[in-house]
Amino acid sequence: MSEDSRPREQNFGMPAGSDGKAEAQTAPAKLPPPAYDDPGVKRANRRAIFAATATGALIVGVLALVVYLLLQNPALTANIRDIVVILTAVVLIIISLVISALLVLLLYRLQELTRFLRAELVPILTETQKAAKAVYGTTLFMSDSIAKPAIKAAGFVSRMQRMAQAVNMKAKGGAGRR
Repeated sequence: MSEDSRPREQNFGMPAGSDGKAEAQTAPAKLPPPAYDDPGVKRANRRAIFAATATGALIVGVLALVVYLLLQNPALTANIRDIVVILTAVVLIIISLVISALLVLLLYRLQELTRFLRAELVPILTETQKAAKAVYGTTLFMSDSIAKPAIKAAGFVSRMQRMAQAVNMKAKGGAGRR
């Protein structure tokens, strides 16, 4: 097979040498194996899965035993039910008091933030707005008094040069015909 008839390799992103072929590639960096391939990690994962499964089975077994014992003694079940209802009510009351206190604290902090924003941020924004207006005015002044006249002058000079070239070409062309 000749050099020209072989399919060309595409070397995207590779600089071409003087002969049009890609320069030799450097070997890619050797990366460490992924963590999940490490035998120690695999062993730890198996232990964690076993511990989670054993804990789940133990919890289900304890719940089944508690339900069985409660079904054997209805009087004890009624007393435990009453105690759980009372404890649940007490816990809910405590949680609602804590949430209310946190809500009051949050409202207080929000009020402080609002005061801070009015006292600090509004003047900063006002000064920024003044600076932006000053920059806008300076830009207009520079445009009107420097840029526009410079552009007009450059246009005038360009027109005069072009006119001089045209007159010069006409003079050369006319002298050559006589």
